[in-house]
Amino acid sequence: MISDIEKNYIVVKIEKGEDVGESITKVLDDYGIFSGLVEFGIGMIRGLEIGYWNGKEYEKAQLQSPGEVVSFHGSISSNEPRLHIHVSVALSDHSVNGGHFFSGTADPLMEVHILKLEEIVLKRALNKKTGLKELMIE
Repeated sequence: MISDIEKNYIVVKIEKGEDVGESITKVLDDYGIFSGLVEFGIGMIRGLEIGYWNGKEYEKAQLQSPGEVVSFHGSISSNEPRLHIHVSVALSDHSVNGGHFFSGTADPLMEVHILKLEEIVLKRALNKKTGLKELMIE
């Protein structure tokens, strides 16, 4: 993985075989990012684990074959879970699958663009009505 920062904007290239979530988390640690936005990602990913929130829990699915990333964006909070990312991928038959991003491996690569927030603090807190750790803006 390689990355660089200009002011509050970070560009990340995740190389073949690298775990996408772990790579993003390392970038957050390296650049001291506590609140931010995953503005977008492009590339391809395999071994993608996604989820659909059914109102009580995530129904998870695993996509083993590589998918072309057509959407990848979310938020970064200062507490756990740090990442809340949604992803959509196009498969070889041109169908699209997507949902909440849990994990995946870059294959052959992914490019991710992150905006580091300085004054807005994003946190997550459990909403007992929804059962979700929802975004709080401070």
